[in-house]
Amino acid sequence: MNNKGEANRSVRATRRRLGDALVQLLVQKPVRQITVRELTRLAKVSRGTFYFHYRDIYELLDRLEQDQIDQLNLFMDALLPRLNGESEEMPTALLALFEYLDEHDAVCTALLGDNGDPAFSRRLQEVIAERCIGYLAPGGGTFRQRYLTAFAVEGCFGAIAQWLQRGKQESAAEMADVTWLGIRTIQRQIVAAG
Repeated sequence: MNNKGEANRSVRATRRRLGDALVQLLVQKPVRQITVRELTRLAKVSRGTFYFHYRDIYELLDRLEQDQIDQLNLFMDALLPRLNGESEEMPTALLALFEYLDEHDAVCTALLGDNGDPAFSRRLQEVIAERCIGYLAPGGGTFRQRYLTAFAVEGCFGAIAQWLQRGKQESAAEMADVTWLGIRTIQRQIVAAG
């Protein structure tokens, strides 16, 4: 392997350690109370290494949040085409989303939990709502469609938050199934309200 490839692997590993350390600390306290010193100590990297990669902790947090938004958009790309279909079968993309939440529950709980940035949760909800309304009602939708979409998005977020807070007592498949039931019910109303 060439030096550049090795360096890229090293950069990814360092950034992953810093991100993992921030997630661990966010579970304990708000970002404004986290210092670079404790973050780098937990990640086992020097302060200089941290500042080589990030301007401050908020830039690292923004990167973690953007990674989650990018991942969500991938799931939405696979899920949205199924909303217009007549099939009652749950899309594999929805199951994949819950499997992702299950496998990455630490970062999801940290970013969406009490110490996470409330603006991030709103941004995620806005991304979902805009993508759904743009797909189901390309002209921006009626006021009924927008409110029904907001209702669906809030409901999905509430279900996910409760699932994570309860320690994921139900399987990812069970959560995807119940969420699909809610999505299909509201999706029919959104289409009818057009």
